[in-house]
Amino acid sequence: MSDVGVGPEIGIEQEIKLEVPRRWTMPRLEGIGRVASVEGPRRMTQSATYLDTLDLDLLRARHTLRRRTGGSDAGWHLKTPGDGDGRVEHRLPLGRSAAIVPAELHAIVAPLVDGDALVPVATLRTRRTRRSLLHDGGRVLLLVEDDAVEATTYVDGERVHRWREIEVELVDGTAEDLAAVRDALVAKGLAVSDSPSKLSRALAEPLARLGEAASGTSSEKKGSKKKRKGAKDPAAPESRSAGEVVLAYLAAQVGVLQSSEQALRENAPDAVHKARVATRRLRSTLKSYRALIDRVETDPLRAEIKWLTGALGDPRDGEVMLERISGLLDSLEPDLIVDRADRDMRAALTDEHERAHARMVKALDSTRYERLMGDLVDLLLHPPLSERATGPSSAVLPKLVAKASAKVVRQAEAAEAMPEGAERDEAIHEVRKLAKAARYAAEAAGAAAGGEAKAVVSAWKDLQEALGDHQDSVVSRGVVMRLAADARKAGRETFTYGVLAEREYAVARSVEERYKPLLEGAIAAAGKVGTKG
Repeated sequence: MSDVGVGPEIGIEQEIKLEVPRRWTMPRLEGIGRVASVEGPRRMTQSATYLDTLDLDLLRARHTLRRRTGGSDAGWHLKTPGDGDGRVEHRLPLGRSAAIVPAELHAIVAPLVDGDALVPVATLRTRRTRRSLLHDGGRVLLLVEDDAVEATTYVDGERVHRWREIEVELVDGTAEDLAAVRDALVAKGLAVSDSPSKLSRALAEPLARLGEAASGTSSEKKGSKKKRKGAKDPAAPESRSAGEVVLAYLAAQVGVLQSSEQALRENAPDAVHKARVATRRLRSTLKSYRALIDRVETDPLRAEIKWLTGALGDPRDGEVMLERISGLLDSLEPDLIVDRADRDMRAALTDEHERAHARMVKALDSTRYERLMGDLVDLLLHPPLSERATGPSSAVLPKLVAKASAKVVRQAEAAEAMPEGAERDEAIHEVRKLAKAARYAAEAAGAAAGGEAKAVVSAWKDLQEALGDHQDSVVSRGVVMRLAADARKAGRETFTYGVLAEREYAVARSVEERYKPLLEGAIAAAGKVGTKG
């Protein structure tokens, strides 16, 4: 179940990190400043998974997000910059797994990640020896933590780093107590660390590659993600491989899902629509770019994404039908509404939508959803890219976009040859799905597809939305007829239902009149993919 509803516990953390030379031993700490006695040592082992974007946007803004197990403070911790030398720590219980970031913490970092996916960037295993430094009255002034750290990082490939460090953390003492112990330890051979956190030390090389120090000393405005991007400019696709461009698009969709969970649970306006579109983009992109991403590994993932699309689909379809049929009812002249048909239809559709939403929330609570979110994150960290994916995006992607567009053309020709009826309606619906896939392929490629990329996306979108109206009218007509059958069984008049069904039939025919010009325009735009704008 979700942990949403309990706000994070907030505290101020003030500590100093010290570098430890080889074969160094802890000196006696009694008598340093106001330290009267030392309690401990107490030994523990802690493991923490740190999450960030693949561009380390949180770390570069001096934020760290982790899920820690073991020790005395297991749970989710988000550390953010505070006033002066201290940092603000937001704490929440462990929750379900590292695959599901608590909504309260995600909301805090959302302006920094700008929709990108949060993925495990490092796992730190720490063997900690803790000593509590006490005042003569028994009050704990400071904690001295002697940490042996093993960090496994996942950015720029998997690497393992090991080191030892000392942390001195202020508890109920003063800044003077902290400084006194720091100075005493420095006098015994330690040095104040340049790394503000264990994570920044573990990821020092990727941080340097991204062109910005982990201390966050950039003069850029906080949260200005695009200005902080570092070495690779998203506006220069020729500097990125085909695989990098496609993975960036996939990461954006995973980010949508991660940021949507709370809104989905609350049935917020448009939340289900956005999440379902993200799942469709994921499935479609993995299919369109199979030449770049190994389908042996991604086809099972596509099947699981399809399950989530279905879980989101029922409440979304219910939402669309309730809005659409309510709008049709509102447009009717009063004398066309008989036997309280408007009230009955709205009540039935509202009930169906609420039940569908409850089923969706149950899906979000499932281990299947948790596993899927973990698998999506793993895809971003360990993508099964082909050799072709290493090629320049501007040379590789246009051909794959053109291939997706060609599928639409073939299906449209087949649909055109069919007589009117249910089979043709289904064939036109397939045109819509393929147009959507072509649009998503062009979106993923972006500027790498050439100067006409935006025109291609726009053209397929126009066709897709027109055919979406056609499909909605077909589905709506079926829903109305089903509700009419229920009303007939209950002995009620069905005249109003017939009026709505006829109006939806007219909508479908009017869309078909616009279909050919839109298709021709999309085909023309798609034919220019790869040209220079």
